[in-house]
Amino acid sequence: MQSKPAADIKVVLLTMFEPGHGQAGELTRFCKGLNLQPWPLAAFPVGSLWRNNSGVAALVAGVGPVNTAVSVMTLGLQTGLDWRKTYWLVCGIAGGNPKICSLGSPMFAEWVVDGDLAIDLHPSDCPPQWPTGILPLGAKKPFGRADHSAGLFGHPAQVFHLNPRLAAWASRVAQRAKLFDSRPLAALRKNYNAFAHGASAPAVDRGDVLSSARFWHGPSHQAWAERWIKYWTKDRGRLATASMEDSGTLGALRQLDHLQKVDWQRVLVMRSVSNYTLPPPGVPAEKHLTGDTSINYPGLEAALENGWRAGQTVLNALLVMK
Repeated sequence: MQSKPAADIKVVLLTMFEPGHGQAGELTRFCKGLNLQPWPLAAFPVGSLWRNNSGVAALVAGVGPVNTAVSVMTLGLQTGLDWRKTYWLVCGIAGGNPKICSLGSPMFAEWVVDGDLAIDLHPSDCPPQWPTGILPLGAKKPFGRADHSAGLFGHPAQVFHLNPRLAAWASRVAQRAKLFDSRPLAALRKNYNAFAHGASAPAVDRGDVLSSARFWHGPSHQAWAERWIKYWTKDRGRLATASMEDSGTLGALRQLDHLQKVDWQRVLVMRSVSNYTLPPPGVPAEKHLTGDTSINYPGLEAALENGWRAGQTVLNALLVMK
């Protein structure tokens, strides 16, 4: 029996957290702006499912790659539903690289690289010439050749290459949105004027994602992350944002594509910057990370607001696409 379309859903919005109790999350503004209502299609172990009458569904998939992978697979494998004509838009907050983007900036990715699948040696146990103790699976030195010929690790889901034309189109469309900014946010950004984009006003742009369940921070991890992205993308990617879920989300969507349940070419990832992956110059990473949470997430409200403004602009354009 041929599957039917997925209840006339043209776009699935994928978010990760929604705290409730009066605290805004990644879906809050979309719920109000798009008149999303609970959709009891399936029982989700984490999160919830919403929809409206205009062709949009929204999934709160949970925090971390395991939760998002389970939630997306639960949705994608609903019996009798065909999602192959549906677009998927990941819309969440992230840490941002101040060399590439600024607080409150929505960034569209072409590449997402997993930062968890690795061999890990403590720095004190490494040879002095090694720049890091994190090695690719199958490699014998940092950033060395990953040999999977013996089949020990198979082919891990380490790199996700999204549709570059769709990402470029979405970035252009999102630039129509008027982004939120404020004087307090601009004052915080001034601490990052030593970086190329750290003090800039929020702007829509393109840049790639390192996805890791660990919340990492500081110049040492930053140097590793920038090189890790270049290593796995063969110098084609650049680190713009750091997320905690996208490898799980995309691993599920790519598997669903293999099962002919979704179309991988219709997947978008947009992350808006809520905090920087580096401390301001002269501030130790430890003090910056473990201090007041207002320092750790100075752009949270701007990221949520601009994620909504850019996201709904793209959603509206996707709804009229054939």
